[in-house]
Amino acid sequence: MVMKSALAGGLFAAVVFVAVPTADGQDGARWYRGNTHAHTLNSDGDVTPDMVVRWYREHGYHFTFITDHEHITDVGPLNGLFARAERFLVLSGQEVSQRVADPDHPDKVRQAHVNALGVTRVIWPDGERYTANTSIAETYASNVEKIRSRGGLMQVNHPNFRWSVPMEEMLSLPDSTIFELWNGHPIVYNEGGTDADGNAMPPTEVLWDSLLSRGKLLFGVGDDDSHSFWPRDAEDMDKARPGRAWIWVRADTLTHEAILRSLRRGDFYASTGIQLADYRVTADEMYVSITPSSDRRYLTEFIGRGGEILASVPGMSATYVFSGDELYVRARVTDSSGRKAWMQPIRLARGVVE
Repeated sequence: MVMKSALAGGLFAAVVFVAVPTADGQDGARWYRGNTHAHTLNSDGDVTPDMVVRWYREHGYHFTFITDHEHITDVGPLNGLFARAERFLVLSGQEVSQRVADPDHPDKVRQAHVNALGVTRVIWPDGERYTANTSIAETYASNVEKIRSRGGLMQVNHPNFRWSVPMEEMLSLPDSTIFELWNGHPIVYNEGGTDADGNAMPPTEVLWDSLLSRGKLLFGVGDDDSHSFWPRDAEDMDKARPGRAWIWVRADTLTHEAILRSLRRGDFYASTGIQLADYRVTADEMYVSITPSSDRRYLTEFIGRGGEILASVPGMSATYVFSGDELYVRARVTDSSGRKAWMQPIRLARGVVE
């Protein structure tokens, strides 16, 4: 069954702010599975960089970034050992452990961490450890400038970690910024929560729709934030283990430049276990098809302004025809095991090209 929205009267233009993903192999492009957040003994991880890289290569990934706190791992020797053309690649990066003083927060400080993907020199947080008399939004602006000046890409990390980042602090982020929609660490609270005093933080997916509904175009990443790699900890759900969330990036080749280029333009989707067979966007419609796994059942939901479900389609494929009134459309696939995949939003405008 395929559900389509009715076409509204009048002309409209679908303004696609991301590259249009197509099936693997078309136009020389492929889908590459990767992780954008991993730690080693060089910061607060529990194994050496080569053990981290080996885990990802042996578990079906095509690439991983190494993103230790205030430390850049030289990925040259790691690629010499592990990289293979079009099969596996290690990319450099850093987690910038930005903190902002806030006397009203229970911790007296808020966490405003970002990843600097692709950089090769350490970027120190503003104020080195934390800043006073400033906002999280201001540190985002400062860090994105520093990261871009070094050829990197900024990723906003775990907004709900220590209940730190209100939606308002993200409104001034540049369009096409990537952020952690789903982080695999057990204490970053993707699902949000409310305390006994009624202080609420929304799920990161609700946060995403709130920002999109205010005209802010962000791209959602899934990643591990992995710290714990020892096999003895494999069943410990309180450990930050690898393999809990990832992205599939569409790129023309498996290189540093091509992966960063695709991330910048939003040519990827996030997943906790679902793989797509095809994903296409035209000026008229969005199409999703799913690679089956066992006898699981699948539901594709097309989502618009305010998180409204525009259409729900069970089965292995789904099409949504744009009406032009949606402001944006994104798709989410859920299977009967609770695993998900999230496609990036497409922003729409009626009658004009923005």
